[in-house]
Amino acid sequence: MRTCLFLLLSILLLVSCGNQQPKDLARAGADAPVSELSLKHAKGFSVVDFANYRRVEVYDPWQEGLIMGRYYLVSEATIPTPADGQRIVVPIKRMVTGSTTHYGFLSRLNQLESVVGVCDGKRIFQPHLRAGVASGSIVDLGDPFQMDVEKCMLLNPDLIMVSGYNQMDEHTKRLMSSGLPVVLNNEWMEPTLLGRAEWIYFIACFFNQIDVAKALFDDTERRYVALQQRVLNEVGHKPTVLSGDNFRGTWYQPGGRSYTAQLIRDAGGYYPYQADSSRGSIPMSFERVFFDLKNADVWVGVTNGKTKSELLQNERRYEGFKPFQSDRMYAYTNRITEDGGNDFWEMAVASPDGLLADFIHLFHPERLPNHTFLYVKKLP
Repeated sequence: MRTCLFLLLSILLLVSCGNQQPKDLARAGADAPVSELSLKHAKGFSVVDFANYRRVEVYDPWQEGLIMGRYYLVSEATIPTPADGQRIVVPIKRMVTGSTTHYGFLSRLNQLESVVGVCDGKRIFQPHLRAGVASGSIVDLGDPFQMDVEKCMLLNPDLIMVSGYNQMDEHTKRLMSSGLPVVLNNEWMEPTLLGRAEWIYFIACFFNQIDVAKALFDDTERRYVALQQRVLNEVGHKPTVLSGDNFRGTWYQPGGRSYTAQLIRDAGGYYPYQADSSRGSIPMSFERVFFDLKNADVWVGVTNGKTKSELLQNERRYEGFKPFQSDRMYAYTNRITEDGGNDFWEMAVASPDGLLADFIHLFHPERLPNHTFLYVKKLP
């Protein structure tokens, strides 16, 4: 009797194990990737679709192989997702943005109406957002590095998008610990303008607008590449380019792998520090920059003065540079508001073909003789 009972229990156990295995396999199969978004230029994020959710990952640009953020996008809050990321119900309806570089993308996607909170509202160029801040329908949350967390929580946003930095600041940590959905956006660390522009896919994911983003980006890429072709085989003189200016004793030059350095190359210019391997800025002394670039042909990205005379009030040695003497100094101030809102940090990020056209016209005006500057302005 005991032998029969033991055999019966053994058979039941085997049947139970046999029935359990297909369930486990089925569960694993449900979590297998269905498709992945193919990105041509951007290196900082990925988008992978699964059967019941979409996974969006943001990579750490300072430490290769590390993931800064993982987000699972679902159509309903009850849909199960892995526990190693943040679940976000999409499409979102209420959004807080921490950087002006997001506005051009939101404008192109026709999603500005979703913005309920911004940072440093006076320094916005986008007319719709400026009007919203003025009327109070959009809340100004202050300094992006010290966002008003209490005000932000009262807005009850579906998403807070902030720029990711190498060192996580205390205010961002506080936001993330509040339980609100905080998403990191690192488009500014992409080494090319098309890489930055391709982050339109990243933002589009949270509105279920991947197809819209594809049509917009493909058009941007087509126009950008067509402009590149105008100077691709340029065999004549490539003007040497000086960038930025001296700030409190340090002159920050674009890193050789930065989007500014790539823009100069794409426009047919020569950048002396293009062999540098950094994506950010290179801190240099005034003396070093003067030694390397006093005979540069063009000076772009001037920030510390609206006129040449104003610049000299801060630094008399500027007049020793050739571009100062030849009157070839330019700032990114052609589309600005009285309060300092600058479309260079907004639409030029999402649609960089216009900025490339500015640089080509600046370096090789014969290639685009009828172009009118969009973002670049000559310093009077």
